[in-house]
Amino acid sequence: MTAFEDQAIYPSAELFLIKQFMQREGFRPQQRLLGTGLKEEQICNPETLVSLRQFDIIYHNIFRITQRPDVALALGSSLNLSRWGVLSVAMLCAHTLGSALETGNRFRSLVRSRFKLTPVFGKEVTEIIIERQEGMSFPLSAHFSHELLISSMQTLIRSLVKEQHVLEEIQLNYAPPAHYQQYANYFDCAYSFNREHSKLVIANRVMTRPLATGNPITEQQAIAVCQREVERVAQVQKGDLTWLLREEIGRREGPLPSLDEIAQRLNVTPRTLRRKLQEAGTSYRRICHEHQLQLALHYLADPRLKSTVVAQKCGFKDAASFREAFKRWTDMTPQEHRKRSRNGETAQVLKTPLLRNVAA
Repeated sequence: MTAFEDQAIYPSAELFLIKQFMQREGFRPQQRLLGTGLKEEQICNPETLVSLRQFDIIYHNIFRITQRPDVALALGSSLNLSRWGVLSVAMLCAHTLGSALETGNRFRSLVRSRFKLTPVFGKEVTEIIIERQEGMSFPLSAHFSHELLISSMQTLIRSLVKEQHVLEEIQLNYAPPAHYQQYANYFDCAYSFNREHSKLVIANRVMTRPLATGNPITEQQAIAVCQREVERVAQVQKGDLTWLLREEIGRREGPLPSLDEIAQRLNVTPRTLRRKLQEAGTSYRRICHEHQLQLALHYLADPRLKSTVVAQKCGFKDAASFREAFKRWTDMTPQEHRKRSRNGETAQVLKTPLLRNVAA
């Protein structure tokens, strides 16, 4: 496993679907989380992020607990489109199945895909070539990962086009597994093994059919969010510690953790984190103050919140220390900021160099 695979960067929507699957199988849902460091209450928290390694441990647990040779096929068939979060919205709102699959492939870094999907367009059918991404390993075996992919792809396509028969043929580049006869329980098309390439074959009439849920406005809004998420994942892959630190701090309110605690969360030593921040021309203290200021500006915009509440949400021990810090950062007290906001003066004020003391 690489350091990247240990970074908790992926949304946890799929874990909710896995929980439902395990309940239907008659197992205690928490068994699937053994060894991940995740707690059951985190699953329903939309802020929870999960690493590639944690997902792999969960797949190992499911395979071990259920002792079903066909569990990847069963699990994949139960994973509906919602597993991909906001990317699901972008795909649902696409004009056709073809454009929906193109969007999914474009943002595949958001869905932990170990495969590269390449469409080959023919006169009557489109072949989607399935290849393992370079540098990516399979959590259990090649056939487990393929089975999870193709069964979930079939479920996804069915939900998009509202039709049961969506695949014309499945070709697989591995030998028939011991449970190959159970494939007939999951697929209503021809399938074969020991082929040169793995591929899904879809009729062009299905690929080009307009989706009933198509909406170009919502599609572009969702794609814009996906693009920001791709940039976030790319920063993690590059190992940009300053960006990762801002991301970690940005998910918090209330008392801020120490640098040592954050370093442990980011899997680096405190010394390395300090050095990287210094090289970037900043410091942990400055980043914390910038975060606190942004929180303060956000909560002060709500006239229902008292300064003591805002101070607590921003991580200050009392309103007096919050007032002192806010005054140092902006040359205004929180009350003065609120007054100027009501009078429409904030936009002009924030254009002036008010943040010169934010590092103090």
